[in-house]
Amino acid sequence: MMLVSHLVFGAVAGAVVAHFHISPLWLSMPLAMGGALLPDIDHPKSALGSRVRPVSTLIAKVFGHRGLTHSLLAVLGLSWLLLHLSGHKIASSTLAPLLAGYLSHLLADGLTPMGVPLFWPVRVPVRFPLTVRTGSAAEKLLTLAVVVGSCWWLGPHY
Repeated sequence: MMLVSHLVFGAVAGAVVAHFHISPLWLSMPLAMGGALLPDIDHPKSALGSRVRPVSTLIAKVFGHRGLTHSLLAVLGLSWLLLHLSGHKIASSTLAPLLAGYLSHLLADGLTPMGVPLFWPVRVPVRFPLTVRTGSAAEKLLTLAVVVGSCWWLGPHY
């Protein structure tokens, strides 16, 4: 998926977290959008990877794109790291949106023909039945449908 799609999926994930009163919307949406960019730290030309190129290049060389950072193992590692760095008082309000955004990225990439290696180091890609090519008109339509659907579902609550 493209950057805009990941940001949209992340924003929706943040709105869902806020809907369940885990974190306020003003905090949840930007954290989830940031979390939605994190898995692509394994690609030096991605929006995040280009800003931390030495780290991104190292991760890309060791694990490749859509490797470790696109797995449930990375989700567990991120959860552990955030819990131990942030302290338990603020953990749920920051951890939930970040993880929701991260998971939205994995979901979005699971909608592409390449899929995601959720059970890395087993490199069998997980793909969802509906697939769209990255950058295609179908991706744009799906992203629009996510926006419209989330506005319909969440809109009356805000």
